[in-house]
Amino acid sequence: MPPTNTGLNREVIPAHTLVFSTGDAGDAAYVIESGSVEVLAGPPTALRRVATLEAGAMFGEVALLDRQSRTATVRTLAPTTLVRIDRAHVDELLARSDPVIQYLLRLLLERYRSTSGAPGASAAALPSEAAPGESVHSAAVRTLSLLHDLTQALESDQLALYYQPLINLQDGRRVGYEALMRWRHPTLGLVSPDEFIGLAEKTGIIARIGQWGLRRAAQDWPRLRAAHPDDAPPFVSVNLSAPELCTPGIVEQIHACLQQFDMPMSALRIELTETTVVNNLQAVIDSIAALRALGSGVALDDFGTGYAGLEYLQNMPFSSIKIDRAFVEHMHTSSRSYFIIQSALELSRKLGVNTVAEGIEDARTAEALAAMGCHIGQGYHFARPMPLDELEARGIQER
Repeated sequence: MPPTNTGLNREVIPAHTLVFSTGDAGDAAYVIESGSVEVLAGPPTALRRVATLEAGAMFGEVALLDRQSRTATVRTLAPTTLVRIDRAHVDELLARSDPVIQYLLRLLLERYRSTSGAPGASAAALPSEAAPGESVHSAAVRTLSLLHDLTQALESDQLALYYQPLINLQDGRRVGYEALMRWRHPTLGLVSPDEFIGLAEKTGIIARIGQWGLRRAAQDWPRLRAAHPDDAPPFVSVNLSAPELCTPGIVEQIHACLQQFDMPMSALRIELTETTVVNNLQAVIDSIAALRALGSGVALDDFGTGYAGLEYLQNMPFSSIKIDRAFVEHMHTSSRSYFIIQSALELSRKLGVNTVAEGIEDARTAEALAAMGCHIGQGYHFARPMPLDELEARGIQER
């Protein structure tokens, strides 16, 4: 198998050799692994040394980031090993970064260029999914505004839970509900969970939001239970991230919350999202094991799209996995998606865990998944997410 291209390459350069000259394109930055270099400024016929850099130092990063020409010349003083950081690698990382980080970096580069007397950074210096220039500014301002407003949303009753039914694909019964967070912003209207949940995870507010969602779901469970008088009690799935499950005392908090509202632990399903890298894997494993011991189910959400799906399955005692909609939506048109679903179902059978398929939009998909052995499904084919009042008004008993 060929080596993975990380965008980082090692170069060994002899002594007294130019690395780059003033006016060259800024297509890379360098970290000195061993050896040393001198930084030279001035006209080509009268270069003067302005700095000497040794192992551990970085140079060339400003021209790389703002796409301007080099403003200095760098030459090795001794045999030197450099780690080269290519533009494509940095562009990829920056394009995935938060708009606030992109915008702040733009400002820093512009201020550096203006105070150093070098040419100004171009408007399109930093790559972004948004259009360059003012659109990045707008995205940054929106992010900062949402962050401020999100801290007020919990106290201002702006958050709500919408419930989407979970259907037993083998007999068509409603067996549970996924509690999905919604934010009714006073001026922006309904803010997408994809926008504010990611923001909450990055800023640490996710713990408070998760606690609010768990408490509201526990409060609502008796009404959901009352609608199933002749069936087994429905379960409620609540989304929590791995960092939340690392919180000390999280299992005790969950247990106490459910006890307060007379909701049995067996009626709770935790859906663990794999949207962030886990720094304390053992703490998550311990929390999942404790929740399972108390009777709760724990599902690996969006299986196959996150950071560590197979590693999670190997180390954590999940009761089910959720097959992501990205595969379900294309299972009839993409053989790859079909085989991925088929493999996930076979894997779940061998591990002895249940499967849930999300994003089911039509009867054909529901029937195909049922025939393949998938246990539970959800999607607009069955019902869209809706507030509990609307769910009850539409006849929650139609299961």
